[in-house]
Amino acid sequence: MSFSIKNHRLYRDGAQVDYRPTPNKSAGTIDPSVLVFHDTAGRLEKGNSVSWLVNPEAKASAHVVVERDGFVTQLAPLNALCWHAGRSGFEGHAGVNGFGIGIEIVNPGIMSGSPSADFAMAWWKERFDVTDEALEYVSTPEHGRGWWMDYTPEQIEAALGMAIAIVGKYPKIATPQRLTTHWTISPGRKVDTNPLFPLEKIRSRVFGRADPEPIDADDDGGLYVETVTGLNLRRWPSRNDNVIGTLPLGTRCRVIRSGVYADGFPEARWHLVAAVLDGVPQEGWVHSGYVTELG
Repeated sequence: MSFSIKNHRLYRDGAQVDYRPTPNKSAGTIDPSVLVFHDTAGRLEKGNSVSWLVNPEAKASAHVVVERDGFVTQLAPLNALCWHAGRSGFEGHAGVNGFGIGIEIVNPGIMSGSPSADFAMAWWKERFDVTDEALEYVSTPEHGRGWWMDYTPEQIEAALGMAIAIVGKYPKIATPQRLTTHWTISPGRKVDTNPLFPLEKIRSRVFGRADPEPIDADDDGGLYVETVTGLNLRRWPSRNDNVIGTLPLGTRCRVIRSGVYADGFPEARWHLVAAVLDGVPQEGWVHSGYVTELG
């Protein structure tokens, strides 16, 4: 499964995802520099949250909703100014709606009940059996204490796939910290995503892990690679729409650093290289599967 973006619309395995436009957005467009994950904090029935977020009475929306089975519905172009963040700020800039993409993940949010209770109760009074392995009682300073429902593997896979595509498409979302959560941008006011959300795992899969220190690659040493085919030089270590240009077969490049990144699925090793493209020095990423290491 892989996601791509064309004209700010999401595609999954080449087909556009379900699209239901929301009226709950402002005129104009944004230049996204943050991706914010949210919980719907609502019922789990498929379509329930989408129906609410396209209702003018909600006065709230998001760009995307992810159901429990991983089904994705887009509510607005990814450069639309949607009303998902409310009163918020990021790195000294207020009003995250003006520069953030919002992904809502279907989840009931915090549920009441003591740690020894037989059930946890959602805000709409639905009871969930605490013997369900998807429920966990957790207390954190940021979230308070209560019962929380885990995210499904299908939801995490969809969230990760979209994050990879979004980071590849919008270059201002350039660091792991720019994949964030509602409680981070609205501290004390919001508690989503819940404490079970694997944000660090998603960040590491998108931006890389086990990335060594930059290699000393001066004229007397260091690592070089040579392309074994015509190979795209990319802005990011991803096969999404981020090509700088094509390096011809046999191009020799100096490696700046390397790391394992989420190349869709599964992960793959990439090299950040210094190359010359059409006579112009360029830095960009190449996939290790299409180069030979020269040492």
